[in-house]
Amino acid sequence: MNEENEPKRTVKMFDILPPLEKKEEAEVKEEILEKEIEVEEVVLPEYVETEIKETPLEIKEEPIFPEGLFISKAPKNKKKFFIISGIIILVLVGLVSYFTFSKAEVVIKPKTESMQFKTDLSLDKNIAFIDLESNKIPAQFFQVEKEGQKEFPATQERDVQEKARGIIIVYNQYSSAPQTLVKGTRFVSEKEKLFRTIETIVIPGAQIEEGKIISSSINVPVEAAEPGKDYNIGPSTFTIPGFKGTPKYTGFTGKSDQPMAGGVIGKVKVVTANDIQAAKDILAVELKKIAKDDLERRIPSDLKILKETSIEDVLESSSSVEADQPAEKFTVKIKVVAKVLGFSENDAISLINSNLKEKISEDKTMIPNTIKINYTIIDVNLEKGTAKLSCDVNEDLAWEVDVDQIRKDLAGKNELEVRQYLTSHSEIESAKVIFWPFWVKKIPSKENKIKIIVD
Repeated sequence: MNEENEPKRTVKMFDILPPLEKKEEAEVKEEILEKEIEVEEVVLPEYVETEIKETPLEIKEEPIFPEGLFISKAPKNKKKFFIISGIIILVLVGLVSYFTFSKAEVVIKPKTESMQFKTDLSLDKNIAFIDLESNKIPAQFFQVEKEGQKEFPATQERDVQEKARGIIIVYNQYSSAPQTLVKGTRFVSEKEKLFRTIETIVIPGAQIEEGKIISSSINVPVEAAEPGKDYNIGPSTFTIPGFKGTPKYTGFTGKSDQPMAGGVIGKVKVVTANDIQAAKDILAVELKKIAKDDLERRIPSDLKILKETSIEDVLESSSSVEADQPAEKFTVKIKVVAKVLGFSENDAISLINSNLKEKISEDKTMIPNTIKINYTIIDVNLEKGTAKLSCDVNEDLAWEVDVDQIRKDLAGKNELEVRQYLTSHSEIESAKVIFWPFWVKKIPSKENKIKIIVD
């Protein structure tokens, strides 16, 4: 038979294997059959893919918003969208700012002038409030006292013959009747040193209580009978020789608590009157400064103090040695006082401005903190705490500006109208208008958005 006429058959894998023995043929066929089964099982998925494969389901999602509202079809449109949106937002912000936040500030500087005049006023520590009728203001009086002592050396030498001096305390234990001792009455110490009274004195009578005598006493200045240092004795007891042989001799006795001093013969240091005065002046200056510094610390800082109402003076002074007496050193004691009268300058300004109101027209007003006052003391009495002052006053005045009327008139005006309005007012020297936001060129119509500042 021709190959063309032979029936076609499916060629399997085992048909192209080498021939096997008959014994093995059955096993081979069986093995091949098993492989065919395996091949068919492996190819099955391919069959499934080709036979049961279906066209994928197309899911079409519709946009929530219409196309083109938020998503541009092309980059150019997207850029254009943002530009337009930005312009719209800026316009809206501008409109909101204009109608909600727009405001105007007008700073006005009124015309000014300086005024000079003179007036008087009085200070009085005895009043508590300003007295317009008597032109007085309250004053405060301050006083500080200081005392001290200091030792100074004598500056000169002299040939002298000086008698010692001191104090004897004389007691009356004799009777209740007073006893007179004439100048020169003798007193003798237990060491037989004779002293005499410098002046006539009267010893008071003793007191009698329940039959007992309570002695009286008096200090008696005495001087040695002769010059020389031998009479510079220490504390001693004394008798009165003139009473010797009488009951008064024991009834009147003397005693010194301090030594006698000053007795000398020869060249010695002498305290002169110039020494004493110079020492007092030196100590007075020191104490006055101490008193003044202490006084200033006590004065409140808000008070005005005029130098002419401040006084430092010496109240008391003494020297331990008299002028022309011999001594190496001497001690000076001083007591000083510092006094001053103070007042509140605000009270003075208030009183002066009250007087000034009568001298200026109603269309002008005083500019705060521009007043300058030069005070001159006419009269002062620190003991009474009073003073009279002459005041040279210089103060600036400003024309009155009706803020409420200007605010009302400017409402709704544009820049040109504002300029014309402000320049038409003679009381205004200059003005500045500030608009907000910056592009606004018109005063708001609402008056509460217009701020007027008088500079």
